[in-house]
Amino acid sequence: MEILVIQHSCKKILKPYNTLELYKLFIWPKMAPPVYADLGKLARDLFKRGYHPGLWQLDCKTMTSSGIEFFTTGFASQDASKVMGSLQSKYNIEDYGITLTERWNTDNLLYGEIAHKDKLLEGLLLALEGRFQPSSGDKSGKFLARYAQDFFNILGKCDIKSDPIIGLSLVVGDKGFLAGASTDVDINAENVHWSVALGWTNDQTTLHGELINAKGWLVSLFHKATDQIDAAIELSQPATRTEVEDSLFKDINAGIGMVYRLEGDALIRAKINSNAELGLGFQQKLRDGITMSISTVLDCKHFTDGDHKFGVGLSLEC
Repeated sequence: MEILVIQHSCKKILKPYNTLELYKLFIWPKMAPPVYADLGKLARDLFKRGYHPGLWQLDCKTMTSSGIEFFTTGFASQDASKVMGSLQSKYNIEDYGITLTERWNTDNLLYGEIAHKDKLLEGLLLALEGRFQPSSGDKSGKFLARYAQDFFNILGKCDIKSDPIIGLSLVVGDKGFLAGASTDVDINAENVHWSVALGWTNDQTTLHGELINAKGWLVSLFHKATDQIDAAIELSQPATRTEVEDSLFKDINAGIGMVYRLEGDALIRAKINSNAELGLGFQQKLRDGITMSISTVLDCKHFTDGDHKFGVGLSLEC
């Protein structure tokens, strides 16, 4: 099947394209692969987002008329009655591609970041961040550079201190297939942490596999079954083996999770793992800008006297 593509001005007829070529050009948009840390994120978020056991949580987000975005979050531990919180402000200077971020938390930790994106070179992000603890005088910094194009995403970072850790990661992708590698090198300790990953993704399914230091591994599958149901499976073994002869398939952790969206801006979450920990959650949008959620994690091995945890969250946005 041949299709003639005509410019909008209707003055010039381009070469004929077959249907598959036309689909790739206009219907299949190109997009840079994610950074290495975001590989497998859909499955990971399904197991973690929306669960806050043992906490009362309040999130507030707003933006001023001048374009400054404020985000405040607070936690209250039900066990230790400890209150924690943080305040973050972010300001985008779009004409120069600059983003300024400031954060303070109740441990009196000050954080600042300045980022510059896409203006020097399309796809290039440069960022400099710093942390300061006034009570102890501890301070640290980090420089980050990322460059992303249609088929690759490379990220480098380096601590600004006397014993820096240098990190480098690369993700390449084509037609849904993803491959990545990451390494962190401690210069003084001569310690190297590395991992490699392979994956595949489309509109409904994401498959992710990762090998960590030749000791640990992780495999996850995320699938959007319908517009209402998301499901995920995760198998993993932490990279904690001390003996080389330990089996790669020893002490495997397994988990299954799902999200079911109800009518009326509500959803139900559920998950269970190989330790017989059952997580349940419910989220309801009360009105525009106000969302309430409740969640619990039950120890099914010791159901009558287990360490069950319950949490409540409230999110405000205006």
